[in-house]
Amino acid sequence: MDPIIKITNLTKEFANDEVVTKVLHGVSFDVMPGEFVAIMGPSGSGKSTLMHILGFLDTLTSGQYLFKGRDVSQLTEAEMAQTRLREIGFIFQSFNLLARTSVLDNVMLPLVYNRAVKENDRRVIASKALAAVGLGHRLDYLSNKLSGGEKQRVAIARSLVNNPDVIFADEPTGNLDSKSGAQVMEILEDLNEQGKTIILVTHEKYTAEHAQRILRTKDGLLVSDERVSNRIVAKDGGELKK
Repeated sequence: MDPIIKITNLTKEFANDEVVTKVLHGVSFDVMPGEFVAIMGPSGSGKSTLMHILGFLDTLTSGQYLFKGRDVSQLTEAEMAQTRLREIGFIFQSFNLLARTSVLDNVMLPLVYNRAVKENDRRVIASKALAAVGLGHRLDYLSNKLSGGEKQRVAIARSLVNNPDVIFADEPTGNLDSKSGAQVMEILEDLNEQGKTIILVTHEKYTAEHAQRILRTKDGLLVSDERVSNRIVAKDGGELKK
């Protein structure tokens, strides 16, 4: 089986007023289909920048990034946009929901841009995604009326509607209480068991230990890549430690 993600000697620099800031320095690793990988590191370690590159939200400066065998640097802007839309799902710490819009409309939004999905099918697909995260009874609620945990579950449902191969979760429990955080991690575990590749970015060791592997970053370097020997399983009960 070939890696779904393969990066080799990846670097990232930002230039501002003739000052060059190096954020990532020669990072290399593979992710296999169906893996649950956590990228862990302190603030400023480069983990979020790395996730943005892997998720087609930013571009690398040098090195190589292969996604499902395709060299990302050879893709056109349109091809990158289609890959981001159809093959990748995003879950953000700040939810990124439209505040005065219904839960259902928030989840349907990615489908509006997917020409392969007929307009009549959008509501059905979005409703099923919401039911899958336990929010089938909240379809017509405005998103700004939901709790933090419910907002994150809406964001997860939105990430699922185009049936992506990879789901990126950037600090998905960071704004949640312990109980809501555990519910979110249980949903991610279930998605992984269904075959989804999950890449979780976090600075919390306890959250990272829900994954199968932990990649640790520090000062823009990948300093370790280890299997989790005593993996935490949210569905076994308990709340996330803060």
